[in-house]
Amino acid sequence: MEPSPVFFTSYVKLVKNLRGVVLFDPGDQGFIKGIEWLSKRFHYRNLGIPPNLSSYLGREYFEKKVFRKLSYPVKPLAELSHLLVEAGLPVFVSEAVVLSSVYISPLLLVSGGLAKELEEGIIGTVRVCRTLNLKDWKLHLRIADYSILDFYEEMVDLAIKYINARAEESRVEVIDERVKIAGKDMGRYWRITCKESSGKVFLYYYDPLKYLHDRGFGDRLVLEYAPGLSIIPVVNVSLAI
Repeated sequence: MEPSPVFFTSYVKLVKNLRGVVLFDPGDQGFIKGIEWLSKRFHYRNLGIPPNLSSYLGREYFEKKVFRKLSYPVKPLAELSHLLVEAGLPVFVSEAVVLSSVYISPLLLVSGGLAKELEEGIIGTVRVCRTLNLKDWKLHLRIADYSILDFYEEMVDLAIKYINARAEESRVEVIDERVKIAGKDMGRYWRITCKESSGKVFLYYYDPLKYLHDRGFGDRLVLEYAPGLSIIPVVNVSLAI
């Protein structure tokens, strides 16, 4: 979907009220259960559906105004999504990653199996060793929203620093600094986190900049891509389904 002035107006209206970008595998027959679970938890807020995935949901889901079809507010961000596809991500994953950053909202992973598609860009995890109750989910979905909002400006600034850098050493330093920020952010989840490796992953930190760097696409990045290159908190909603 290409951006236009109409889409930009839609972006401005939606960005403040959006509480997450939904990612599911269209080949997963059970993704509707996850969509229904989210619908019950966000009565008065909006959840975004990337362009490619919106065609897999019936019209009735969008009529309730909880789920909203997302668009790219400016053309370079659509180009960034294409670059991630070229680097190896499925198109519906790349769209979700870029739009999660652009709309400053956590990614809500409905199909847990898609974690393997994100694996190369994951720079940290929050694990849980118990079943989360509804109160836990409500609180920590909100905390995930705070996570990306609070570090977004710094992440974009670091993305700009990376793009302006020419030396490999300088670029690696930027990526390492982003990893440190994510590591510090993990402390927000102290109420539920556990250190046992056997714990299930509640949240992944995904860095599209590191993914592109490791895949050799660093020199293809331009400054206009920076708003789409924040680290993304990816909440593993599949644990609740």
